[in-house]
Order: sequence, then structure tokens, then C-alpha cells
Amino acid sequence: MLLAAFSGATIGMAKIVTTLYALHLGANSMQVGIISAMESLGMIFLTLPAGFVIARYGARRVYFLASLGPMLLNLAIPLFGHWLWLAAARLLIGLCIPFRIVSMNSAFLQQLRHIGSSKAGWYRGALTVGMGLIGPLLGNWLSSSTSFTLGFVVIGLAFGAMAGYSLGFWSDAPAAPATELAQGPALGMLADIKAMVANVEIAESCLIELVGSATGSLFGTFIILLAMDVAKLSQTQAVSLVMVQGLASVVALFSLGYLLQRIGRPVAYVLSLGAALAALTLLGFAQSYWLLALGGVLLSTGTALIHLVNMTQMSEHAMDKSKISGLFNLASMLGGFSGAMLGGVLSHYLGLANLFLCWIPVVLVMALVCRLRALRRQTRPVLLSEV
Repeated sequence: MLLAAFSGATIGMAKIVTTLYALHLGANSMQVGIISAMESLGMIFLTLPAGFVIARYGARRVYFLASLGPMLLNLAIPLFGHWLWLAAARLLIGLCIPFRIVSMNSAFLQQLRHIGSSKAGWYRGALTVGMGLIGPLLGNWLSSSTSFTLGFVVIGLAFGAMAGYSLGFWSDAPAAPATELAQGPALGMLADIKAMVANVEIAESCLIELVGSATGSLFGTFIILLAMDVAKLSQTQAVSLVMVQGLASVVALFSLGYLLQRIGRPVAYVLSLGAALAALTLLGFAQSYWLLALGGVLLSTGTALIHLVNMTQMSEHAMDKSKISGLFNLASMLGGFSGAMLGGVLSHYLGLANLFLCWIPVVLVMALVCRLRALRRQTRPVLLSEV
């Protein structure tokens, strides 16, 4: 959790510094969306294989090597002052990040059965402490008080520090399963992927995580632009909206696990959907700081609650947690990419002020698909018994 908090702070700091640096270079809202989406695109390519690589070789060496790439790339970003280079650098960084994320996430899933499902949000909460609170604060300070070059140097050195720190506690590489050695890693991976996708709970959890991550990416990428360009807030106020949303996420992730045990998963789904729709409506119409902040709080509450449901379900499966984490994080990265990319297109053609309102149908379609699948599962045993 300490490593997750530090990692989150580095990611949050990089997101703020990158966004403000892109604006400094003259990038428009669509170009900012592309820059943000590139990191998620890089993650998409390697998130699923990362789980299998970690399952085979262990987290220690994989995490260490995957931290060196972002370190070097962040140090190189200030050398070229163009938004296209910034987008390319974020893409390359995205190729390294999955090995770091899956390492930490799979380790937490392995321990979740022992520490209790009420703590299902603790890992994401620790990550959000850094990403939503410490990171934006440091990113805003670095961008306002110092040069962007120093900001990227600090980010690069932070990745290097995590690489060294991780060597002290990650476990050694586990032995490869005999079945995997017999049928080969490629065939083994395909068979495991088919088994995970065929599992209804895993598939639906991944679908919900995709849409939830896309919605969160939409907020994280465009709330600063919306606050400054549409609501006419200052840079400090705009960045503080990210921090308010991050604080609400932390509180929700650390506390709603106990509520989930009491109300059950079906009620949690409904509450999460209602909070998300109310948040998107507020963000679409609000022009004041406090209403935008309230929208961020509602959005973080809804996404945190649904994440707790998904994490609890993932921890209950017997399959290797590194492999499940790979698929689950792939869905999250696909969401991050689609939210930033589609948000950039929508804001360019429909206007930044209408962006969050246009996202409401996306959330409703996801909810409808999951509801229809649930009804189909309820009727299937009856049809079989009749046959």
C-alpha cells in the first residue's frame, strides 16, 4: 500500500504536469485528449500479457525493469517541445506501466481473502491517496513555481526510486506450472483467456470496470479544461477539483466496503449507477466551483462502490490472481483510453460544455446490457428444467 500510494502520487503528478505542459505548448482539447489516451493505449497492448509474464517470472524483476522505462522517458520529455512528441512519450510509458500495476494488484488480490472483503478498496484507496491528492498538489506546485523541465525530472527520479525500493520486498519468481510448460506459454495463455472470458462474473466485472474507468478518465482528463475554459475558474481551483474528487474516492474506497457487506451487490449496483448519473448531470450543467466539486464527489462515490463489488468478485475465483488481474486491468486501461479519446472527439465537435451530458447514454447502455444478462441468467435454469 505504501508503494501504491507513492506510485499514485507519481502518476497523479505526471498527469497534471503533462496536461498543463500540453496547454503551455498550445494543444487544444482534442490534442490533450489524444495525449492522455496514448498512455492508456500503450497499456492496452501489454496489460493482458503482463499477468502471464508475472505469473511465470515473479514480480521482483518484472517490476524493477518496468520502472526504468518511465524514468528514462520522463527525463527525455523536456528535450522536445511539441505535443506529438509528448503523445509519443506517453505511449511508450504506457507500454511499461501494466507490469507495475498488475504486480501490485495481483499481490493485493492474493491477500484479500485473508484480510477480508470489507477491505477490497484499500489498494485502490492507497493508490488514489497519491493519484488524487498528493500527486495533483505536487504537480500544480511544480508547474506554477518551477519549470516544466524540473517537474518531469522529479517524476523520472520518482520512478527510479520505486524501482530500487521494490527490490526489498517483492517475492522471487514462482516455478512455472507443469501444464503450462507442457502445452507452451502461448497456448496456455489463450486457454486461460477463454476460460476467464467464459466466466460470466469475470466478463461482467470487466465490462463494468471498462465503463467506470472510461468515466473516471473523462473526468480526470477534461475537468481542468472545463473548469478553466467554461466555468472560468483559476488553475489552482481547477486542479483542486481533481483533489476533491481524489479525497472523496479515498474515503469511499476505505469505508464503503463495510456498507457493501450490509446492502449486498444488487443494491450496490443501483446506488453506483444513480450516483454516476447524478454526477454527470451536475458536471454537464454546473458553472460554479462547489457544484462541480459535488459532481466529482458523486462520481468518485459511484465508481468506488462498483470497484469494490468487482474486486470482491475477482478475489473469490480460484484462477491465478495475476492472470485475472491482467484481464481486469486490461478492461480498466481500455476504459482509460476510450474515455480520453472519445471525450476529446466529443468535446471537439459537440463542445466541452456538453461533454459530460453526452456520456450519460454510455453509462445507461452499460447498465441495460448488464441487466439483460442478469435476467437471462435468472430464466436459464427454468428453461433447462422444463426441457
